[in-house]
Amino acid sequence: MALTAEPSLKAAAPSPTAAAADLSVRSRLTALNAFLLSGLTLWLGLVTLNNLTDFATNRALIARMLTMTDLVHDPVRGNGLEWKAMPESFATPALIGVIVYEVAAVALLAWAAVGMWRRARGARTGIATTQRANLALGAFVGLFLIFLSGGMWFGYWIYIGAAQQVHFTGLIIGLLAALLVNLPSVTGAQREQ
Repeated sequence: MALTAEPSLKAAAPSPTAAAADLSVRSRLTALNAFLLSGLTLWLGLVTLNNLTDFATNRALIARMLTMTDLVHDPVRGNGLEWKAMPESFATPALIGVIVYEVAAVALLAWAAVGMWRRARGARTGIATTQRANLALGAFVGLFLIFLSGGMWFGYWIYIGAAQQVHFTGLIIGLLAALLVNLPSVTGAQREQ
């Protein structure tokens, strides 16, 4: 589905009543999207703050995953995966990389949330607001895809299933938020320039 109408399709101008109804629906859904983006910004911001303020714990958890300590000590599970283990010295750079990525994702989410709040208040923000939200949600989803892919590589699901569930939940939330942000009644694509 394209976000803009085909140039050859000339639709008649909407009646004032239809335009007001569309704006009303768009405003309510846009306010929900603004609230959702703000909540994701706050949540990921707190995750980032926790990673910064409890650096040692997070470094230890990443080191445990990278070195595959639990699998190395298990005589049965994960023996075929142990060749993928990395040195513990990679834990600090990995955590710093995660934090930098999270800070960038939080900044993008905040930028998108501000644009969505402006749209909800009736400002003519254009399709750029939806594009910002897609960029921010792409970064959000990307974070969880990186976590899930790294976890699959190091076999963390064998011992840390709860972490994998959190990462899947974040991925699903990001994808559902992207669907909601891109509803035609939210984007108003049929009327925006």
